[in-house]
This record gives sequence, C-alpha cells and structure tokens, in this order.
Amino acid sequence: MEIIKIIGISLIGLSTFLMLICLLRKRESFFNLRGVITAHLGLFKNCKIQYFIFYGIPLLFASGLAMVYEAGETFFSSLIIIVSILISMLLAILSILTTKDYVSAKNQQQHAKVRQVVGETITAIIFSVVLCIFLLLYGLIMVIIGDINFDINMVKKILAGVSYYSFTVILLNLLLIVKRISRIIDNALDANQD
Repeated sequence: MEIIKIIGISLIGLSTFLMLICLLRKRESFFNLRGVITAHLGLFKNCKIQYFIFYGIPLLFASGLAMVYEAGETFFSSLIIIVSILISMLLAILSILTTKDYVSAKNQQQHAKVRQVVGETITAIIFSVVLCIFLLLYGLIMVIIGDINFDINMVKKILAGVSYYSFTVILLNLLLIVKRISRIIDNALDANQD
C-alpha cells in the first residue's frame, strides 16, 4: 500500500476517534450523543431480553453475513441511497410527532401514557437518525477507500460487518417506531370516537 494512502487512512481513523470522543462527552452542550444512546437503551429497561433481540441477534446476523458476502462499492452506494431516504422519512415522522397536540386523552392517566409513548417514539427516531448518519458517513468512507487492497482479508470482513450490523439495528428500530406510531394512532382514533 502506498504511504499516502496509509497516511490518509490514519487521518480518517484519528478524526473519527476524536469526533467520537467529543460527541460522547458527558456534558456535551451542542449535541448530547451519550444522552441519546442512554435514553434509547432505557426503552428496554423493563424487558432485558430486548437488548439481546435488538443488539445481540443483529451482531450474530452481521457476523454470518460478513463471512458469506464481501461488500463492495455497489453495496455501499446502494446503502447510502437507502439510508438517505430513511433519514428523510424519520425526520418527517419526527416533525409530525412534535407538532401534534396530544391533549385529547380521556383522563390524566391516559394522557401520561400517550406522552410516554410519544417520548419513547421520539427517542427511537432520534437514535435511528444518529445511526443512519453514522452509516451514511461510514458508507461514504467505504466507497472512498474501496480501492485500497488490505493485506488482511479479515479487515474487509470486519468493515463490512460493521455496516451490516448498523443497518440491521436500524431496521429493527424502524419496526419499534412503527409499533409505537400505531399505538399513537390507535389512541388518537379512540379519542376521536369519544
């Protein structure tokens, strides 16, 4: 590998590491990525098996997929398009959820439950958007460094596995978001019938 490419990959790695350190600080005033992740993981505090379903099984799936299929430039280009569409969709849903008035609940307890579900849905959407942005940047980097021949074939498999894992987690979170939005819609329909 040429020395210039080694320096370039080193700078990409260093800047990614520094960005993560800055974004994951405890009291980040600009963007609290740590708070987003903590809030999202808090959604499963009452059902610990969900951690395995949402994060363990995708790891097994991504590992197996990385062993079978080596992602190339076409895969990452398609992934960038899909993730861009997902970001647009998630932000549109977020804007709808945040502008809707939820005071039509029958009683105080139902109003509190609706607010909780809306809050959890917004948390899941924000977490998914963060993952989509990560995957978008990751895909762009993988397209750019796709020509580089790594001496170890396992490096390519690990790099592909990270994208498979992230995408699988995003898809599972989309299922969570759809379920929660359906509960919000059901509640709105029940309130309109009364």
